[in-house]
Amino acid sequence: MKIFRDSSKYFGIVGHPLSHTLSPVLHSSWYEDLSLDCGYLVFPVETLEKKELISLSKFGIKGLSVTIPHKETAFQIADTTDEASQTVKASNTLVFENGSISAHNTDGIGAVRSIQASFPESLKGKVLLIGSGGSARGISFSLLKEAGVSDLTIAARNSKTSQELVELLLGSFPAKLESTDLIQVQKNFSEFSLIIHTTPLGMKGKDPGPAIPKSSFTSDQVVFDIVYNPLETPLVLGAKEKGAKIIPGTEMLLYQAVEQFRLFTQIQLSPDLIEKGRLRLLKSLGYA
Repeated sequence: MKIFRDSSKYFGIVGHPLSHTLSPVLHSSWYEDLSLDCGYLVFPVETLEKKELISLSKFGIKGLSVTIPHKETAFQIADTTDEASQTVKASNTLVFENGSISAHNTDGIGAVRSIQASFPESLKGKVLLIGSGGSARGISFSLLKEAGVSDLTIAARNSKTSQELVELLLGSFPAKLESTDLIQVQKNFSEFSLIIHTTPLGMKGKDPGPAIPKSSFTSDQVVFDIVYNPLETPLVLGAKEKGAKIIPGTEMLLYQAVEQFRLFTQIQLSPDLIEKGRLRLLKSLGYA
């Protein structure tokens, strides 16, 4: 028995939990804007297995957004991978075609575009990336490759995983790369021009954190917390109180989704549709 119409194309998101996700708001609205016969579904799964993905593709699913905790698994089970995924061993986008699964990482592109659109000068100084999970992996790659960051420090609660990420990157980039823990990095925190927070701390339903105390921030810094629900996490509120400039997490969600949309549909969204997506995200969070 067929579940979906043959003429339609279906996409979706896999992760756990997914109660906070606003990805459907973006993708579904863009389908309507462009009168596309497409749908976007939510799959809150605790494990990700290749046989299950193949089953989804047989039911008409053409691509998936991948969020925590499945980004590293998504890379591992794909048949082909893009350069970013291959370098950092994590993917946030899967495309199904002719029985094959291709993995892509649009996290880094989304983060870099967000920073370049708001505070591009911050990329020229010392950059701190907090976290070493799937999102941090994609972002670190694009900071080095797309944004040309020359001095990057990766700090995480698990110093072993942050060192592993540095080692993955060292083989591909000549930049100054360091690994440290969250306690040690606070000693010279004012040296960083840009701080990017990539952990689930502060996310709806998660430990609020913050990863870094308010007292560490200065007014010369740009702070980018990729958590977008809530939009103002304890880390963001602390940084704002100290006068730091803020990039909202919705910007990365927006720009990574723009690239995902292109991979899914082969359509490059126009600036006006991107702006519509931005306003929809803010409205969903009660800010517009």
